[in-house]
Amino acid sequence: MRKNKGFTLIELLIVVAIIAILAAIAVPNFLEAQVRAKVSRAKADMRSLATAIEAYTVDYNKPPSLIAITSSLYGGAAPSTIINGTSVFYPNTAGVSSRYIVLTTPISYISSVFRDPFINQSVRFAISCNSDAPLQEYETYDYVDALTLTPEGPLGNPSEQRGAGISSGALWHVVSAGPDAENCFGGGHENQAFQDGGVDYDPTNGTVSRGDIVRIASAPGPLIGLDPAINRITGEYSP
Repeated sequence: MRKNKGFTLIELLIVVAIIAILAAIAVPNFLEAQVRAKVSRAKADMRSLATAIEAYTVDYNKPPSLIAITSSLYGGAAPSTIINGTSVFYPNTAGVSSRYIVLTTPISYISSVFRDPFINQSVRFAISCNSDAPLQEYETYDYVDALTLTPEGPLGNPSEQRGAGISSGALWHVVSAGPDAENCFGGGHENQAFQDGGVDYDPTNGTVSRGDIVRIASAPGPLIGLDPAINRITGEYSP
């Protein structure tokens, strides 16, 4: 009479151990591949935005203003702020995505407003560089131009007249929160404590490491009293 043989407990434990080892190798590689894909997407989006902004600049002889055309400054309805209008992605919420509406209408420099792939859509906003709390209104790539923040710009408050001190020394910049999901404004200006988190993201420091992904205009912007923490035009860092 033949006896039916099954796996012994030792054999099953060996199989489970092998599967666990393979999973321990595969899962981190899978997660890193996801981060690399998001970095590639963010850079591609920002390339498209740069092309759109430059085309707008050629047509109007200045880059788009960081002030959304749907903001309260330009008669936008609530929810809006002096700078931002209603979010493109979330109703009843002000958002920086509204700054890009001018690139979609009446001339479609871009077909739609892009989402920053590093912003968790369940949180909705990037994380603040200093407090680790959601950074209200920053639900996609940050965009700042230097000309709006000059004495000749539409904001009369002298504290807002920071020129290219807030745009990495360039005429404009676009900033992704990067894999750490923190928006540190590309480093901010010399008086802001964003230098460490606003450095350029570099995967050689670790696939998920601190730093923003920043795209700048090729032309410098006017410096009005404040220097950028990181001047990406000259490659200089403020002390």
